[in-house]
Amino acid sequence: MPPSHPGADGADPSVLLSVLEIGATDGRLPAAQVVQEIADVARISEECGFHRFWVAEHHGSPDLVSSAPPVLIAHIAAVTRHIRVGSGGVMLPNHAPYVVAEQFATLGALHPGRIDLGLGRSSSTAGTGTYGALLKAALRRDDRATTEFPALIDELTGFLHPLTANHPDDSTLFLSPRVPAPPELYVLGAGESSARTAAERSLPFVYGHHLGRSKCRPAAVERYREAFVPGPNDARPYVIASLNVLCAESDDEAERLALHAARRTVRQRRGTAPDEAVPPARDEFLAHRFLEDQQVVHGARDTVLKAIDHVAGTLDADEIMLVPIDLTGTERGRTLRMLTGRRASTSPPAPVG
Repeated sequence: MPPSHPGADGADPSVLLSVLEIGATDGRLPAAQVVQEIADVARISEECGFHRFWVAEHHGSPDLVSSAPPVLIAHIAAVTRHIRVGSGGVMLPNHAPYVVAEQFATLGALHPGRIDLGLGRSSSTAGTGTYGALLKAALRRDDRATTEFPALIDELTGFLHPLTANHPDDSTLFLSPRVPAPPELYVLGAGESSARTAAERSLPFVYGHHLGRSKCRPAAVERYREAFVPGPNDARPYVIASLNVLCAESDDEAERLALHAARRTVRQRRGTAPDEAVPPARDEFLAHRFLEDQQVVHGARDTVLKAIDHVAGTLDADEIMLVPIDLTGTERGRTLRMLTGRRASTSPPAPVG
């Protein structure tokens, strides 16, 4: 198992650390550059010793560019060497389970033992109303899909782990490529329904702490452990908690950077132009409220590591998945390097192959 609290200066390990990349942008950079920077952050995550690197799925959102996890995963796995790569997650109601199984079986064949398949039920960050309806129609998303999430997982699991190892009969679809060890499945969620879905299927649960106070229910983690059904190979409950972070040289600098990122994010989500005048007091209030609601941990390295330990201890989490809130790949890389005590490399990355 990789070291917890990866870093150059030997911080005392206490919990395994990973990274979730949501592809955030404030519109200052071309979208193509933002997408390319996701791979740069993945390389940095591997360099810093993180356990896994996942990418999110968001559709129709101007401030998030991570819309195609399988494509990103294929590229990221190709430009890294050993870090686990996966989806955080594939929103299963948006897709046919058979297609998802084919995609991730292919990824598993290309990168054996490195691919994770995180599954969620949320539709998007685009909201409701007319725009939300248009997006749902564009995704061909059925109204029943969210409530049928557990059944969709079972269908997907059946394709990846068929009861018949060889060629199926006429009533069973054959999945190609058939890989000896299909990608590991994880259930994402912030409430008790998703926790129960994971527990009843003996799957790890990824608790969406980073989604904010208004969406996440901490009791879900306890319910997951209580309801967990022991599975094959002595499967036990396993909890990953996602956590918004920003790390800088000092607590004051981190506060300044966090407020800057919060202001830009709030402005974009409210449809406020970057150069549009906003009363300073209101700007400040909304930024602070965003950081509080999103439960953003920010500060110097020691401050952030202590907060990570606190969250991990409170939730009894086996792993913390960090979500850097910085708005460029360069800034997210800075947060990860600061957190692990690593300096930026002055040489180009070594070729992979």
